[in-house]
Amino acid sequence: MGKFVVETKGLVKDFSDVKSVDNLDLRVREGEIYGFLGPNGAGKSTTIKIILGLLKPSSGEVKVFGKSIEKDREEILSDIGALVESPSYYGHLTAYENLEILRRVLNLNREEIEDKLRLVGLWNVRDKKVKEFSLGMKQRLGIAEALMGDPKLLILDEPTNGLDPAGIIEIRYLIKKLVKEKNITIIISSHILSEIELIATEVAVINKGKLLYQGSLENLKKNSSNEVIIGLENYKVKNEVIKLLSARGYKALEEGENLKVKGSNLTPSKICKELVMSGYDLNYLSQEKSSLEEIFLGLTKEEDLC
Repeated sequence: MGKFVVETKGLVKDFSDVKSVDNLDLRVREGEIYGFLGPNGAGKSTTIKIILGLLKPSSGEVKVFGKSIEKDREEILSDIGALVESPSYYGHLTAYENLEILRRVLNLNREEIEDKLRLVGLWNVRDKKVKEFSLGMKQRLGIAEALMGDPKLLILDEPTNGLDPAGIIEIRYLIKKLVKEKNITIIISSHILSEIELIATEVAVINKGKLLYQGSLENLKKNSSNEVIIGLENYKVKNEVIKLLSARGYKALEEGENLKVKGSNLTPSKICKELVMSGYDLNYLSQEKSSLEEIFLGLTKEEDLC
């Protein structure tokens, strides 16, 4: 088990009478791509700003690299790169000139510029003015800026916001490349669940500032609701089959000329065996697992009802 790069304990942030962050306990392990999921307004950006020391929490504790962000902020930030909300750049300057300004501020070697522009795929357009860049290229330049100085932790807040499909694919490829080549820990917040599903190793789901789930994608999907679709040879016996399944602890519903069985940890082979052994013939049986988006919507809907 890797060590924790980021830990929050009992994190709370109040704005007037509204809790933007509500008793949040996050744990980000070294080397992970940590997907920070939640609908717009869930408290993701506020949490990220607290982790970066840009906002003070109302209560609770934040540790980064095992140190307190309140006491050791300057030391901690020297090992963090961040792209929060939108990249900062000078549009009338080239990509190279933008990084040259940052290089001087950080007192880095000149080789840093070429290294980071090559890493994000912008070296060939290094002399092009940034105002002529596409949105995806500007995002990659923002990530290049965040990577100057080789930070151990990279925090990306909604990095694919507003991008077209090609731009989203570029950012996805870049994130995977960074972990592979730089051995960097990445926290990526997003409400685009399909993208997180393709890149994250661990996820946290929040809504209204509350943590609804934290752990691996594998466990989230394994413990989530899924469905088994049953096609009966003789549909006239559907009511008998529903009663049988109900007696076995399953919830069965009619869907057209099929039956849909819902529940957690469903085993299609067991359901098939029980029906066949009870004398019912099947035309087919298939399992449909919930997508991450369906799981997410289910979690946040439950929270909204509370």
